[in-house]
Amino acid sequence: MSDDSLKCELLLKEPEIRFAGFLDMMGNLIAGSFRNGVKPLKNEEDRKKMFIEAVLRIRTRQDFDENLGPVKYAAARREKVVTFTFLLDDKVLFVSTESDVDIDKTAYKIMDLCSI
Repeated sequence: MSDDSLKCELLLKEPEIRFAGFLDMMGNLIAGSFRNGVKPLKNEEDRKKMFIEAVLRIRTRQDFDENLGPVKYAAARREKVVTFTFLLDDKVLFVSTESDVDIDKTAYKIMDLCSI
């Protein structure tokens, strides 16, 4: 099992985490899944679009790294979920959680669990 898959399994043991996956820079899911018992809110085609959009946002943000420093993480609080993205070398860690999480606390928990 790959290191990425192990990190996803570790994250999915946390009750607030719905999905954890690693994306390549084209938005393809290379490791990860939903936590057992979680019903996806989007179909596979829509998830793929969401992954591509997440990677594009990260790549766009990198234009400002020289002046502002690199982004540690990005989060979006939606009505039904909170999504997080973390840039790790040539991959993106994409995590969705329940909607009621404390964003900073959860982001730092994810970074700690994945040694980011």
